[in-house]
Amino acid sequence: MLNIAIPRLSSAEWQDVKATLSAVADCGCGEPVAAGPVRSRIGHALDAILGPKKVHPVTLAPHLHDVRAFLCESGRTRAIAERHVPTLAAQGYSRAQIEALALLGA
Repeated sequence: MLNIAIPRLSSAEWQDVKATLSAVADCGCGEPVAAGPVRSRIGHALDAILGPKKVHPVTLAPHLHDVRAFLCESGRTRAIAERHVPTLAAQGYSRAQIEALALLGA
């Protein structure tokens, strides 16, 4: 988990954060590698390199691709992916909302 304080947001801002997280929830980038037999670990390693297999492709609105990239990088690095912050801010997210996304999405 990220080491940041819980941002102060209005209920409407929290609803926006919740809706955004729900929209990108099944991107698959935050799944931990499970321990198990060698075959399972090899499968997880291949998923990490090639990307996880998806039964149904996720249709994501174009503006959420940047959010997904931010969440995936923040989750991998366990730090706010600062290089994505200007793009999210340009989409109308406040710094507090961006921090909430990182905190809840990690």
